[in-house]
Amino acid sequence: MIPVDLNITSTVKSDDDEEKIEFFTVGQYAMTPEGAVITYEETEGIGYEDCEVSVKVCGSSITVERTGPAASTLCIEKNVKHHSIYGTPFGDFTMGINTYDIQNTLGEAGGRLWFKYSIDINSDFVSENEMEILVTPSGEEEMKSE
Repeated sequence: MIPVDLNITSTVKSDDDEEKIEFFTVGQYAMTPEGAVITYEETEGIGYEDCEVSVKVCGSSITVERTGPAASTLCIEKNVKHHSIYGTPFGDFTMGINTYDIQNTLGEAGGRLWFKYSIDINSDFVSENEMEILVTPSGEEEMKSE
């Protein structure tokens, strides 16, 4: 694992509302025989203090796992609907994740991971989401979004 700078942008659209969250953090990154692994700690500033996130990219599938008080696992696979348990301090619930598109240019020197998906709870639409993660080895100039 190498230290990296991460620029993470998440967009959530529901009904007529759109929220965009962008944050910069440091983390760890590695290319393995199975694919890419990105890990970082979330902060109180984005509402997930004491949580660690692991993003594993293996072929055309992505697993985003959060451990800690707000534990969750998102399985991202284009044109496949997965169901996941989402943990909150108030209890757990099941949500459906339906992925529409994935773009992955991650390599040995970092790169970009972007995916678009929708979330439903009990088959009721909740939101449409996009997430972009730009990975730059620490100390290098910030990469531009493609």
